[in-house]
Amino acid sequence: MAHAPLNAAEGGGPPPDRARQQRRLIDLALGAAWLVGLAAALQLLSALLGSSPLAAALAGAVVADLVAVRAGVQWTDPLEREAPGHRARLARRVGLGAALGALAVVLTLGASLASGWATVEAGAPSLSFAFALARAVALAVRDELLLSGIPLATAARAGLSSRWAVAFSALAHGAALGLAPGATASSFALAAALGALTAALFRHCRGAFAAVAAHASFTALAGAGLRGSLLDVTWVDGALAAGTRAFGPPAWLAAAVLAILAALVLRAGAPRPDRPAP
Repeated sequence: MAHAPLNAAEGGGPPPDRARQQRRLIDLALGAAWLVGLAAALQLLSALLGSSPLAAALAGAVVADLVAVRAGVQWTDPLEREAPGHRARLARRVGLGAALGALAVVLTLGASLASGWATVEAGAPSLSFAFALARAVALAVRDELLLSGIPLATAARAGLSSRWAVAFSALAHGAALGLAPGATASSFALAAALGALTAALFRHCRGAFAAVAAHASFTALAGAGLRGSLLDVTWVDGALAAGTRAFGPPAWLAAAVLAILAALVLRAGAPRPDRPAP
């Protein structure tokens, strides 16, 4: 996975001349081509390996990483790689992302229980949750490289504000799920809000690790985690889940929680490129 070099200027300034405008259009067109091409390759790969969801997810993550790097996406900011404490910063970012993803699930579940939308019993942890977590990480790598990394890298090259790329990334996450059978307005909203949070983390941390951690944490906990692996939740009205299984009031509530978290991350702003990010 990777991070877009977000060192391009995002402020005002004199209007670009014609040559710069043409170059910006070319950069945007190339970014769109990478996005469409990678999406097509991943669809083909998923069809070929459809009998093994974990294998398909892992293969998709590898392909996405290889292609996204060619598109200018990087895992971390090159300016930070040789700086002291680099690994500790990466660990903190992974922890931040995982905590935000888990927080969204916990807040939504708590409000759902209080509202009578669900009941909960103790789960029965097993090895299957490890496989579910591995698949969630692989899917997160694939989706964040494709739907967050490429838009942010393209925006940086074109000299556009990365905030626009965050908005586009959120819509791309929603659209990717919206094309799946069984998608609803609430599941679309949840996917878009999760995309907004992960793209905001990608931008804020100038790298993919926090975004992948948030995506994987939310997917694993809202999926297998609430279906018996950690807790056994019975939904009375709607459901909180990953993908198209989410619907009704819990899905709308989760979308709102994720959107608020995304706004808070965006408000924090992107760290200065000339010093290590926290």
